[in-house]
Amino acid sequence: MKKKISVALALMLFGSCAFALDQKLEKTKSATGIDLPKAKWVLPKALNEDGTIDESKMPKDSKYAQMVIFGNKILNETSKYTGPQAKDPKKRFAGNNLSCSSCHAAAGSVPNQAGFVGIWGRFPQYNARADKVITLADRINGCYERSMNGKRMPENSPEMKAMLTYMQWLSQGVPVGAKIEGQSLKKIDYLTRAADPKKGKKIYMDKCAVCHQENGQGLKNEDTKGAYYIYPPLWGKDSYNTGAGMYRLIKAASYIKENMPQGDPNLTLEESYDVAAYMNSQSRPVKSHRDQDFPDRKVKPLDMDVGPYDDSFSTTQHRYGPYKPMLKK
Repeated sequence: MKKKISVALALMLFGSCAFALDQKLEKTKSATGIDLPKAKWVLPKALNEDGTIDESKMPKDSKYAQMVIFGNKILNETSKYTGPQAKDPKKRFAGNNLSCSSCHAAAGSVPNQAGFVGIWGRFPQYNARADKVITLADRINGCYERSMNGKRMPENSPEMKAMLTYMQWLSQGVPVGAKIEGQSLKKIDYLTRAADPKKGKKIYMDKCAVCHQENGQGLKNEDTKGAYYIYPPLWGKDSYNTGAGMYRLIKAASYIKENMPQGDPNLTLEESYDVAAYMNSQSRPVKSHRDQDFPDRKVKPLDMDVGPYDDSFSTTQHRYGPYKPMLKK
């Protein structure tokens, strides 16, 4: 998409199943009993606008600060530290060259782009995909297995501890359990028709290919510093797999609608759905055993394109819509 664009590639970390078949049941299962006023989106003074840390503003000789900085670098340059470019093969947990910041913009510091402000105090939380309560480390590993098309990272590893420490640093001052202005993604409306990949291809070529390239393989960063990609691939072997949240239509369309093009989001609702449908109709790594996701079918997302389902609608309709007829009355 035109201007500086980076379509979100990940699971949309830390979001709930906002488009479940039975939304009331999902809310019941995830209820915490905590009812706090919304907190402001506030960032630490040492955090730069691009999501890096100004180390001169961090406490000197602080082990805590060192872990915060390390965690920030992992999020911004994931491939270098925990992916295919890591010098130590044992540290190659991510299976592709994406960065966490490919989705969670500027290391999770941008509102309405699946940011991390306050996330420390919202875990443990209910996860519909597993139908159980999980930890923040569990959720990060979910991204490594799906969005990063890799494997789980040991929870006691320095890398996991560093990412958790950074997220805790980014969340300081936010009450435990509080909702934050700008957290997660904005909810979008449903289309009255099915999304159309053919229409989406035209939109993609007109507005997206300038950054993500006509073949969807993104644009690599020729500089040795920074993320592996300037604009990440949207399909192909170096993109997210079919188990990622971004592979689901409503989730992808919601990010695109609110954030693309980056800095000047101007796609219509229909364009957002159609381009998401085109993007996810392309070849990518396949996540096995997806039929085991969302064991409680009543909280299974409407846009989950693998059964079993708790309704009589086709897999094609689950993948492309229309979704309004599926909602529990």
